[in-house]
Amino acid sequence: MGKSVLVISTVEQADDVLRAHVGEADTIKVVVPVVRQGVLDWLANDQEAVDHAERVAERTAEELSGETVDAVAGEPDVGLAIRDALATFPADEIVVAVRPEDEEGFVESSATDSAPQHRLVEGVPVRFVAIGG
Repeated sequence: MGKSVLVISTVEQADDVLRAHVGEADTIKVVVPVVRQGVLDWLANDQEAVDHAERVAERTAEELSGETVDAVAGEPDVGLAIRDALATFPADEIVVAVRPEDEEGFVESSATDSAPQHRLVEGVPVRFVAIGG
């Protein structure tokens, strides 16, 4: 059985960097948390932001090697997005791509604060990658 990688990315156009971290994965699931929005949009559960996150997930999935089993928008809370994805995708590894703290907006900062600070989630190793823009 091949390697399955769950990619959680709050960074747009991170394909080149992510490709290096995904490696030779056989199956990939890409989840883009809905963090690219203003605070009022976040509070209103803005559908436009969800649609944008889905497009980013699909574009990212197309650029990565391996067979993509799913590319979706996820919960704005990175920790919750990871747990939701693991419920339906048996990952061997999790790659979380975020922007450096000094480049995050308020919603994104709140979302990444909830990301697991340890290196294992439900027994699956997690690798964090900071990608500057």
